[in-house]
Amino acid sequence: MEELKISNRQIAIMAFDKLTKENKTDSALRLARNLLRNTSISLGIGDIDWDIDMAIQQCGGEPSTGYGYTARFHFNRNTEMEKSKYDRIMKELYG
Repeated sequence: MEELKISNRQIAIMAFDKLTKENKTDSALRLARNLLRNTSISLGIGDIDWDIDMAIQQCGGEPSTGYGYTARFHFNRNTEMEKSKYDRIMKELYG
């Protein structure tokens, strides 16, 4: 199995695309704002954060659990995933 290193920033952009396709505008805008201004996003337990967390996970990312009910996803890191998984995600998102 071939493993790829995917930029977490690319995963976040894919999650943004997924959120916009699902008309989850508030979640997409929060993710975009953090992509432009910060090196990570902190996710709590609210609906918007939950949508972002799930979209990142569905795009192959793995937000790390922090203290209490928070998770953090760092845009300046990489995630390893199988090429077949990456190809499947890309096909689902972009056809």
